[in-house]
Amino acid sequence: MDRLHRELVLVIFMWAQCVAIQETTIYRDLMTSVTLPCQFDEAPSIRLWKMQSPGRAEEILFMHHNKFTNDRYYSLDTRYQSWNLVISTILERHKGVYSCMKEGMIPVQKYSLIINGPPSLPANTPWLYSVSVPEGNTAKLMCNFTGSPQPSIHWFAEENDDLRPIHVEGPILQLANITRACGTRFVCLAENKYSDSPINMTFDVEVAFPPQILLYDANSPNKDVTLTEIYRKRGVEVVLRCDVIMFPDVKLYWKIRNKNSKLQELVSYTPGGEVLKSSKGNLYNFQVKVLPQKKVTMFDLVFITDQEKTFSEYVCETEGDIYPGTHRSIAIHKLR
Repeated sequence: MDRLHRELVLVIFMWAQCVAIQETTIYRDLMTSVTLPCQFDEAPSIRLWKMQSPGRAEEILFMHHNKFTNDRYYSLDTRYQSWNLVISTILERHKGVYSCMKEGMIPVQKYSLIINGPPSLPANTPWLYSVSVPEGNTAKLMCNFTGSPQPSIHWFAEENDDLRPIHVEGPILQLANITRACGTRFVCLAENKYSDSPINMTFDVEVAFPPQILLYDANSPNKDVTLTEIYRKRGVEVVLRCDVIMFPDVKLYWKIRNKNSKLQELVSYTPGGEVLKSSKGNLYNFQVKVLPQKKVTMFDLVFITDQEKTFSEYVCETEGDIYPGTHRSIAIHKLR
């Protein structure tokens, strides 16, 4: 029973120590002062104040009555059997965790000093992010603002340089089962009572999806994208337009298949690069137009049906790294 009693006393003592060193958070404005109390129940042989600030090593401020810091704003108040740390003028460098310790390096008091101020971003945090999410997945956007008091955060979608509120508050915006229609710019604005104006983080959300092809004769009045065969007279101009809706960009090809022949390349185009003709493409002209806001590339194949071999099957094809390539074809027949 004595052993059980001793173990129980030890557990209670350890729990009491944990309670005694519970960290206290103190909020103060810049250029004000603060006193961090520290009381000892006995007279230990060692008394120590140390400070740990973000991104810096621990610093000993006082040991007994000896001062180990060059910071003139620190002092000790030892009246009334106390050993309090006084910061006479609080500057930005003073924020951090302060520990009052006794012999055996046992903490007696612990304080986290937080300086009141407007919201800000942690060091080296960019204010603009590009986020690419596959269609159907979930995008999680997070604003990493700091500030005291805790800033209020509101989310907006940017449309034509205007911000439209989306009625979401807090540091996280989650877009579940995302579609390509969600590909836009989202902005979070943060402010508290110390703000002169809100600060922001911005997220350019791009939704990745497999390329889709619409293929038709741009010279035709109805521009029917469902046709796989069209009939044209000899000697007329044909503009086969391949509209590719895509993100991210993929490589595009025009290919031809004559009667009793294999598929042969006419031209290729890598977005941002040049149109490269093959030796088979001498009868043809090519035009590229990009509509970046709509994620559309218009790839035109232009020719005159003045030779028999122009009456063939034409294939528009894509090649990418993320999604499998796709293609559409249309055959030109001679109208008799």
